[in-house]
Amino acid sequence: MAQKMTMADISKQLGISKMTVSRYFNGGYVSEENRLKIDAIVKENHYTPNKFARSIRSQSNIIGFIAPRIESYTTSLVIKGALAAANESNARMLFHATGFSHESERQAVSEFSGLNALGTIVIASKHSVEEPFYQGLEDLIFIGKQIPDHCCLYYPEKAAITALVSQTIHQLQQQQAPFTAIHYIYDARMLSSRTQLMQMTIADIAPTLPCSLQALADSEQKEAYQTITLQPNQVYFCATDNIAIRLYRRAKEQNLKIGHDIWVIGIGDYDYSDLLVPSLTSVAFNYYQMGYQAVKKLIKRDSSSCEGQFELKIRESSQFI
Repeated sequence: MAQKMTMADISKQLGISKMTVSRYFNGGYVSEENRLKIDAIVKENHYTPNKFARSIRSQSNIIGFIAPRIESYTTSLVIKGALAAANESNARMLFHATGFSHESERQAVSEFSGLNALGTIVIASKHSVEEPFYQGLEDLIFIGKQIPDHCCLYYPEKAAITALVSQTIHQLQQQQAPFTAIHYIYDARMLSSRTQLMQMTIADIAPTLPCSLQALADSEQKEAYQTITLQPNQVYFCATDNIAIRLYRRAKEQNLKIGHDIWVIGIGDYDYSDLLVPSLTSVAFNYYQMGYQAVKKLIKRDSSSCEGQFELKIRESSQFI
């Protein structure tokens, strides 16, 4: 019996992850509850792990990092913060871009777990909240959304969107800008929670104004914006600064002046958003710090979740000029 039992058998019998069992035998962190369970089954079955297997499965100094795409402005800031923390701790980072494929995300998590990495950081997708695959997995940190029973570093999107929409609408009303409708433009591949928050916030702050949502199949493709016909005297909130910047080009093509004929607002506050003409109103999140904190939490085995910070950047694109 003792010779036939494997770590996989222990994992299955106790209902815990293989990675947890591996860490137990390699001296890594295991919760007291799981440690006692493994102690009991090891003693009961006189289990002795294969020494060679232990030598090749010892915990590495690798940290996995998974994102829908790593070339985006906001993700690059998270990565910079994560790399800074990893360098301070002599840890190595491996990156995987999923291309917005949830199957690719799950596969990458499995592969990093197989490497017995220190842990994996995931920039959460819109599917992550209800994904049963993640239940029972340890040493996972999600950035961007609150995932039950996991360490999460999430942005204060509700407060940020409320402040952004409220200040924009009230300012335009005070300036007696002749706006007649509000639109929200977003990428269908990205987080759905932001879209829901934006829709509810606009309905609450400006209940008498018509509001529409428009999804872009891929906000990186120029062709997607040809389907957008901007209308005078209307306000356009955008899910990212990148989408807002593309609307600047679209407004020029339609001979509409931003800040006078229409108003455009972004989210993310890119380095060059304030250099646009007119400068772009947006909201900034502490992306760099989120990446930095995520790595530090993995190394310290700190599983507590925390909320990030935001800063409004009210500029010319949301003013009647």
